[in-house]
Amino acid sequence: MMRVAIVGCGGAGSEHAVGYEQIEGVRIIGCCDIVLERARHLASRFGAEAFTDFKEMIEQLRPDIVSVCTFEKDHAVVTITALNAGAHVLCEKMLAASLEEAHAMVRTAREKNKLLATQFNYRHIPSIKWLKGLLSSGALGEPLLVTLMTHSYCHHHGVDLLRFLFGEVMSVQATMRGGRDEVPYKGWEGISEDLLYIPPNAFCAIVHFESGLAGVMASSFRHRLEDLMLELHLVTTKGRLSLRRMRYENICGELDTNIDLHDAISFPEPLHFKATFALSVRRFVDAVRGEHAEIATGEDGIRAMQIEHALLTAARTNQLVTLPATA
Repeated sequence: MMRVAIVGCGGAGSEHAVGYEQIEGVRIIGCCDIVLERARHLASRFGAEAFTDFKEMIEQLRPDIVSVCTFEKDHAVVTITALNAGAHVLCEKMLAASLEEAHAMVRTAREKNKLLATQFNYRHIPSIKWLKGLLSSGALGEPLLVTLMTHSYCHHHGVDLLRFLFGEVMSVQATMRGGRDEVPYKGWEGISEDLLYIPPNAFCAIVHFESGLAGVMASSFRHRLEDLMLELHLVTTKGRLSLRRMRYENICGELDTNIDLHDAISFPEPLHFKATFALSVRRFVDAVRGEHAEIATGEDGIRAMQIEHALLTAARTNQLVTLPATA
């Protein structure tokens, strides 16, 4: 039996717990939150113990897996504590509040020979997996231009998706209107001022990929999150393909293409956004069990943060910014 503890019992923590509950051979044994009633509420759903001190929970229960679902400022201390105690860790994005902390987390995972994954659940959206399969098979031809539009709250996932689908980013240019004070996010405390993370009213970037692909990212907090989380438009040597209106009620979105896909696997059925958490959690458990499972690693989390740093630097300086060679 694989034993799991949850740190942070809000929305994300609850969705992680639901995902673990669906997996045979996995049991939730502890739930921790700074608000005791919140920890008790989640723990009562799964027959687990409730805690307000994550160190006490990890020391007493010695879980096999810890899901870190706190605000970003606490990701590093919780993750490193769990890794040092012998647990594998699935950490919500952004991996850490600073690149220095993120590197420390990854170093600890390597030293302890434990798995550290970044919770980029958008990778597990069925239509994204479908698109990645088509790109890998060559069915779409050579990608020439990709445009990704997101709500600001989904921007960080968009950064990861561009890498996941199209490979490494070489350099970026960007422009931005507004600042953090325009985004009512409760977790800003402790997050490095050098990371973009959640763009304000208007943000746009040109992304240069190592493959030669040209990309455009545009984000705004003024989108209605209920109507648009993200939208992707791709131009290739064979035509165009779009995933439109990817939103809560149907995160797979709507397919629009002029490319002949009759021989391809059918486009996925509609899926509620919340289901992506369970899909991501399942893949993480598969990886912990030693199975081949595609997950976003700690290094992937660092790379996304490096891109966020480059995007903000480019917007502030109005200069082309080149990414470091590796995470």
